[in-house]
Amino acid sequence: MELAFTLDTGGTCVGELREELLPLEESAVTWEFPYAIFVVFRVLPESYERRTSRRFDSRDHTLYLDISLSYEQYQRLSKNEQREALGNHLYGYLKESIAKYTKHADKTVQDQLLQLVKSWMLANHWLEGKIHQARILLSQEIGLYEVSRSLKMPLEEIEYILLRMNDGATAEVHPDNL
Repeated sequence: MELAFTLDTGGTCVGELREELLPLEESAVTWEFPYAIFVVFRVLPESYERRTSRRFDSRDHTLYLDISLSYEQYQRLSKNEQREALGNHLYGYLKESIAKYTKHADKTVQDQLLQLVKSWMLANHWLEGKIHQARILLSQEIGLYEVSRSLKMPLEEIEYILLRMNDGATAEVHPDNL
């Protein structure tokens, strides 16, 4: 099958993260699925009022997913936070979208594809990655240094996660996006 990602963004880490999806695209070539899926990530200002959308082209057997994300929100997130937010959004929208086209791929085939995608995303920290793990550990009141050391993450990032968890003041633009 063909699974491809492209983007329309600037000023965030999503461009770099799109490059991390290349191995997923390469893996998908070996998978059996009855249609191609093309995904575009649009990280745009909220003032554009661009909405996420999908369409299926029966002529070329392709599902097009146009995922709109808030530029303002992503500016405040670290690269790791963007990866996990993008991963959650992508997986959820992919699951929802392919479920709408059962005449092209039955439930069993859909579940097989979703399992392959989810396995890759888990293995590559796109789902339940280090940010997710850090939040769990911090909610258990494990110290910042211990969380930093066990997850091999900078102490500054762990502090930033704790601030965000407690609705603390954060910068308008995370340093990863500068």
